[in-house]
Amino acid sequence: MISRASALAAVPIQLPIVCTTPRDDGGIKVTVRFDRPRWHRWLGVTGAVERTFGLDPFGREVYEACDGKRSVRDIVREFSENHKLSGPEAELAVTRFLRTLMSKSLVAVAVPEEDESSASKD
Repeated sequence: MISRASALAAVPIQLPIVCTTPRDDGGIKVTVRFDRPRWHRWLGVTGAVERTFGLDPFGREVYEACDGKRSVRDIVREFSENHKLSGPEAELAVTRFLRTLMSKSLVAVAVPEEDESSASKD
């Protein structure tokens, strides 16, 4: 388990995508390509699979902030300022959504290494 400080210092980056398409509500559709699951390959099915995910305007804002330069802390701060949320509210919303993006293979997160002494402080 990583510390809260390390998680907030992590830097999310978008994984390669096939395309993005704007939505009428201000969100976007993100299409990604995946290798087929192993059980598909056992059945002899080959080739990649494309999946499309729809992101609302808030999701789009967080997704587009995953540029490999901003830390989670920076994204939380910007989201809080843009939507007049308290820090804890913005942190909860952004970190939960980043976990969703990671589970859908839309974003990866580079977590800085932490030393033993700083890990015990959180």
